[in-house]
Amino acid sequence: MRLLAFDTAGDGCSAGCFAGAEPVAFARHAGASGQAERLVPMLAAVLADAGWGMEDLEALAVTIGPGSFTGIRTGLAAARGLALVRRLPAWPVTTLAALAAVADGADGLPLAVVLDARRGQVFLQRFDSSGAALDEPLMLAPELAAARLREPHHLVGSGAVALLRHLDATAMTLGDAVLDAVAVARAAAAARGRGEAPVHGTALAPLYLREPDARPSAGRSLLQA
Repeated sequence: MRLLAFDTAGDGCSAGCFAGAEPVAFARHAGASGQAERLVPMLAAVLADAGWGMEDLEALAVTIGPGSFTGIRTGLAAARGLALVRRLPAWPVTTLAALAAVADGADGLPLAVVLDARRGQVFLQRFDSSGAALDEPLMLAPELAAARLREPHHLVGSGAVALLRHLDATAMTLGDAVLDAVAVARAAAAARGRGEAPVHGTALAPLYLREPDARPSAGRSLLQA
């Protein structure tokens, strides 16, 4: 499967062309902003590096959240457009599933991906050794997240260390995982291997878990005194 995968939900922007889960071309920008300006040129660059045209692609994969509101919207807009124009199936990949796909293993332990959600909260989801989710992603206070881990787990993600203070650290292990297009491609390949189906471009939707700070004005005119 010739796959174009990209991530804009984390701290930065990355994209790559993949044969299955194996990278053919990859690019990354580490800045915390500018995804909207960088993504399309980055997609064009990795396609050129791979020697692929749009007609060579068989599928897309993109992160849908949780993460940066602006980044998620940027990635989904690009994925929807490409999927619809080129009639490509798309793999929606959560940031939690992407990290689970590249986490270094721990023999026999289930995996808990814990991301710093800011404001004193974390995003949490548990996975088995194949990368299949054991439960739904949640946003919780760290102590409530810890209460869900009643057995030993392998912890990864930006919120893992903060969670340890609420856990019996001797029963947990810590590992590393990087959120980027490689992780997205591996998560998509793992989902395909489990028999999960991709979606139509119109079905790509964000996973926010937290409501945006900016809200509509409930029908009130901005011109009113």
